[in-house]
Amino acid sequence: MKSLPLLVVGALLLAAGAAAEPVQVTVDLAAPICTNLLGFGVQWSAYPEFDIREEAWQKVFERLDFMRVPLVRLMVNARTFCEGFDAQGRPLYQWDSNSMRKMYRLLDYCERRQVKVVLGEWHHAAAGEVRPNTQADASADAHWHRCIADLVEHLRHERHYTCVVYYNLLNEPNSKKSGYAEFQRWAAALAGMNAEFTRRGLVNEIKMIGPDVTFLPADGHWLDLAVQTSAADIGAYDFHFYTSPTDVESGYLEAFCRLKRDYINRYDSHGRSKPLFMGEAGMMTAGVIEPQGGLDSQRHVYEHIYGVWMADYNIQCARAGMAGTIAWDLDDAMHTINSQGGPKPGIHQARFKKWGFWNSLADEIGHPEDANLRPWFFTWSLMSRSFPPGCETLRSSETLIPGLRTLAARTADGNFSFAAVNDADAPQSLRILVPGCGKISRLQCYDYFPEERLTDKNGFPLPKEILTDADLPAGLEVRLPARSVVILTSIK
Repeated sequence: MKSLPLLVVGALLLAAGAAAEPVQVTVDLAAPICTNLLGFGVQWSAYPEFDIREEAWQKVFERLDFMRVPLVRLMVNARTFCEGFDAQGRPLYQWDSNSMRKMYRLLDYCERRQVKVVLGEWHHAAAGEVRPNTQADASADAHWHRCIADLVEHLRHERHYTCVVYYNLLNEPNSKKSGYAEFQRWAAALAGMNAEFTRRGLVNEIKMIGPDVTFLPADGHWLDLAVQTSAADIGAYDFHFYTSPTDVESGYLEAFCRLKRDYINRYDSHGRSKPLFMGEAGMMTAGVIEPQGGLDSQRHVYEHIYGVWMADYNIQCARAGMAGTIAWDLDDAMHTINSQGGPKPGIHQARFKKWGFWNSLADEIGHPEDANLRPWFFTWSLMSRSFPPGCETLRSSETLIPGLRTLAARTADGNFSFAAVNDADAPQSLRILVPGCGKISRLQCYDYFPEERLTDKNGFPLPKEILTDADLPAGLEVRLPARSVVILTSIK
């Protein structure tokens, strides 16, 4: 398709439903937001509840290959590798258990594909209970630090997994699941862990992240306190945010995340060089959903709207200066609501945490259709591919239209990507200008519309059209129906 002075991409909007004059959005090539994006990744656990078949493993790899997943969060239970302690208090490790072999398989994939891994503990590694008593003085618990450091040394030095680059000491320390830990004790434990890494020479190979809190209304100060007291021990900042549709649609998420990014830049003397990313990203619309989804499931995971919300989520985090997000989560087969204690249910009684892009145990539960890709895979996978690690996100002007947002990025080799979301009930039209940019020889255009999204036989997104010699300084018009996403990229 030959470019015209003004290129038009997206659905043709008709008569009464048509938007007014396009809103002009200008991308500033000289105004980077984040100069080294980590990317849009996933939570991928090593299937701790049930084993999946070989065919399912291969399907997972195939789908991750399409996503070009850049970042994985892998949390483990200490008893995956440590079965207890001997009479002298020395850990008894089981490095060749079934659980560990599954974890190696996951890490083998990440190593081959150069995927950065955030490794971490679900709970206190030396606790006798499934969940720790985090009110105990964990900072003085040599067992905890030793177990973690031994695991990291085993993975980095014996198994040679250079993909493991971040360590997360404790999942959501401020939540009920982790005993509502006090910040001071968490900070002391973090300092002790960092000292142990330093003593072993691991500190240059793996960086501590934190605080990994879930943002409950009363706990918004945890990240600020981490900046004030623990900056020397933290190589990257993260938190979890399960936000509401209202907070996404209104743009509140972007404003909130920008405040946190700015606070780090201002009060950590090395803050500008430290990534801030979302350790768990999702929407606060949980509830029971069939087949076999427990109370901790995403009720909209089969619906078009979830793909719009999560694309908007990524756009707002990136616009706020964050280096990436990690979707909760990849695959329903990874977790059940019985994960944290009680008798293990059989496959047909299990209630899954149904948040994923698919369920690798679909055949086993008698619902083979549940292995199919869900709608939000379309937008998340395209954002993962189109905004790769190392690219530079660029500032673009505000639309001043509720729910209408854009994100632009440029790679080191000169490729460009753009995402536009219309997270509202009225159609909109944008005119994107990139002054100083040359023509793009091949620009792929993907439409995620309520009644239209092109996919191949695998369910992978296909471009609606391909523009040749796109003249971005002259302008590119993007038309979006209500509740839609358009993604444009020159990346092959």
